[in-house]
Amino acid sequence: MAFLRPAIIAGLTAFASFSAHASPIPPLLEAALEKGELANQIRWAYTSTFQNDYADLEFRFEPNGEDGAFTLLAPDALSERGEDVYARLRDDEDPDSDLTHEQVRIVIGDQDVQIVDQTDSYVVYAVRPNPWDDIDENQAGFFEHMMAELTVSRGTEQITQLRLYNHEPFRAQVVARVNRFEQVMEFAPEPITGLPLMISLRQEVEGSALFQRFHQVRQETYRDYNPVGLSAGEAPCNTSSCVQEFLAAQ
Repeated sequence: MAFLRPAIIAGLTAFASFSAHASPIPPLLEAALEKGELANQIRWAYTSTFQNDYADLEFRFEPNGEDGAFTLLAPDALSERGEDVYARLRDDEDPDSDLTHEQVRIVIGDQDVQIVDQTDSYVVYAVRPNPWDDIDENQAGFFEHMMAELTVSRGTEQITQLRLYNHEPFRAQVVARVNRFEQVMEFAPEPITGLPLMISLRQEVEGSALFQRFHQVRQETYRDYNPVGLSAGEAPCNTSSCVQEFLAAQ
């Protein structure tokens, strides 16, 4: 998702002194959020790689595929745990919705948005995440320990990085303590439409459970996007031409 900026340490001081008064979403960030929401109305085909402790695989997703939306490209054979990972990926009811950052507006909610770093090229905003309504109690508790940081390009008015990380150690469950959590997503303009889509995700978790330390790393990449239709939120269609018509009307 070179992301650790020197301003992070200084930014931590700003996080600790957030105003109690919510502020409107800044215009640059608002423009970036709207582009992400637009991208979410399109169905996307893509190629992805996924790596963690149990699997290293590559697959192609085609929303309109006649023989199933997923095609495993590598390896030729998966281990038992690799099969489990691939099965969970295929079980996602909406595999191309997570490629955009359309949930960011919900995460911001009415929280105060602060600028913690800026140059002539970008602005970095920080906010304490606001859990959305349909997550369970454990997930909501998780957000209490998180900070979100959004980097927005001034040139493209698009989010280029989204970082979620803990500002203090916390207990994820009764037996597990998380000392470090970081998830970093990177976005870039898709060549055909110019809309922002995820190109990589890296998640790292360190902690202990049952008196044993753990360190888990998950990495994903996304490439070769193709807009193949519109989602059910608009008049559904399954052609790239209707995508172009939809974008021309915006």
